[in-house]
Amino acid sequence: MPAQLDIIEALVKDAVEKGAKLHCGGKRNSSLNGQFFEPTVLSDITSEMRISKEEVFGPIMCVVTVPNDSDDGCIDLVNNCDFGLGASVYSASQKRAQRLGNAIRSGMVTINDFGVNYLIQSLPFGGVKESGFGRFAGPEGLRACCLERSVVIDRIPGVRTSIPSPINYPIEAKQGLNFGMSLMKLMYCENIFSKLAGIIGLIKNS
Repeated sequence: MPAQLDIIEALVKDAVEKGAKLHCGGKRNSSLNGQFFEPTVLSDITSEMRISKEEVFGPIMCVVTVPNDSDDGCIDLVNNCDFGLGASVYSASQKRAQRLGNAIRSGMVTINDFGVNYLIQSLPFGGVKESGFGRFAGPEGLRACCLERSVVIDRIPGVRTSIPSPINYPIEAKQGLNFGMSLMKLMYCENIFSKLAGIIGLIKNS
């Protein structure tokens, strides 16, 4: 679309004005009849540039240098973005590449390859953050088309959920408060003595 060319031009211009190096392209291809933009390579991209934060949807390759040449610096750089659809990690060490891939916040990651996940229709497709939510393809995509619900049936006759009298309406303030606090101790405290105190409190305030 014509408007997309304007967006791509603005992103490239912003990057160059802020110090990016333009190696080739950077403009519309006027020799072709239609909406064409020349293949473009930019380096010295920084986080202050719009092109490092916004989706381009054009033939732009951005080369970014990892701070201190460290894995942690690479992960911080990649994850410092509002988008996260797909990522590819390349390394001579597959173990290292997988470790990096596991730390990237994206919906899909490919190790030492690109785009192969598109060919595996059993895999869920989708992103995170501003790249969307939900999945299509795979079992997860089928579940998105379903109405999932829970149905519970009491299996033991005569046993069913009831509201304890101390916290049933009308509530006696002090007894109800003590019962509720004892119940929380029993359910959520990890210390065994706190749980015992909760049981004693429940008995006393029942």
